[in-house]
Order: sequence, then C-alpha cells, then structure tokens
Amino acid sequence: MFSMRIQETEKLNGDSSKNIILGINLLTAFVFIRVEMDAVSRVASQIMKIEGVEEAYEVTGDIDVIAKISARNMDDLTKIIFRIREIEGVQGTDTRIVLVSHLR
Repeated sequence: MFSMRIQETEKLNGDSSKNIILGINLLTAFVFIRVEMDAVSRVASQIMKIEGVEEAYEVTGDIDVIAKISARNMDDLTKIIFRIREIEGVQGTDTRIVLVSHLR
C-alpha cells in the first residue's frame, strides 16, 4: 500500500526522482545462490557488478552466496535474478522477498 501511494504521488507531480530523494527502496530481496565448487569467490565478485545488488555474502551450508537486492518492482527484480543465473558457475537460485524491515 505504501509503495502504491508513492507511485501515485510521482504520477501526479511528474517527479520520477522522489524515491531516490527519500531513499526509499520499494522492493528488497535476498537471493540464495548455489555455486559450483571453487567458483564461489569469482561468482560473488561478478554478482556485485550487477546493478541492484547491494551486498553479497559467501556463507557456509548448502547455499554458497547470499545477495541482497534492491529493485523498483518485480520486473526489475526478475531481471536481476536472471542476470545472476547467467553467471558461469551458478547452479541455481532461491529468492526471498522482504515484507517488513526492522532496523536499528
């Protein structure tokens, strides 16, 4: 609902920079990425070159890299995920979209 109000305000005022000025990201997601053995650091570095990727973590367990993504909408998120999947060495992804953030 909040993001819809922001979009309506932009349409009425014609101000497409409102989200940047306010620092509002309309969509945040974490992408869990499985990577071929011995390719984790290279893949994490390549992921960081993709626009919309805020952070990338090499982690232990059945997931090798977790990437924090900021996107304007679902279409942009989808494009970012497909770019991640195109990187050589990526075996698969699993995405979690943030509903509510609790920050300090």
